[in-house]
Amino acid sequence: MSDRDLSEYERMWTTERDQWALFRSGAGYLPILKGNPPMAEVICDEELADLVVARMLAAGVAVVADPRECQATG
Repeated sequence: MSDRDLSEYERMWTTERDQWALFRSGAGYLPILKGNPPMAEVICDEELADLVVARMLAAGVAVVADPRECQATG
């Protein structure tokens, strides 16, 4: 695994893990911040994005097939 600094994104699989989901598409996974509306976290660096997604998956962040599942209710 890479020695990249992931500290900027660490909250996505630690302290804010329940506020995030991973949208699975044909192109891979896209981190989504749950809310109204849900907001995608686009990471333009492909290697960095892969590392962040791997950490999120390992931490058990929910995977969704439809980004609308990330819509805040209530």
